[in-house]
Amino acid sequence: MDPMHPAPPTWDELLGQTLLGIDYGSRRIGVAIKPAGQDWVLPKTVIQVESEPAAAAALQELIAREKAEGVVVGLPEHPDTRQARDVKRFCRRVRRDLTGVRWFFVDERFTTEAAHSISIDRPRRRPSDDLAATLILETFLQRCR
Repeated sequence: MDPMHPAPPTWDELLGQTLLGIDYGSRRIGVAIKPAGQDWVLPKTVIQVESEPAAAAALQELIAREKAEGVVVGLPEHPDTRQARDVKRFCRRVRRDLTGVRWFFVDERFTTEAAHSISIDRPRRRPSDDLAATLILETFLQRCR
């Protein structure tokens, strides 16, 4: 079985796991979290991308610190596949030194736009990447229910 495309988990299995949602961007990476034993998702953080190796190391550290058992990544499914290739290449870099973490991909089309429209009501108008990651993770969880 391809570790980048594992079999879909059951809802009961997911409920007991900590999951991270990722909205990858070349300048910022939004992160959301679903804690083990909970069925809700919260925005977690935004990682500023100074360099891809540094961003990958920061994400590896976050995955380890949160003891995440799964990572759900938004994958841009457009006719132009360059963005999707960039996302998968970054994920391979992050996965390189991690074991015991399952990776899942979901179509992220429209999550950034939806997160931006939600963030209009947020104080300080900070980047909406963590909200996009929240929508990506919520979409994945809804499909697994």
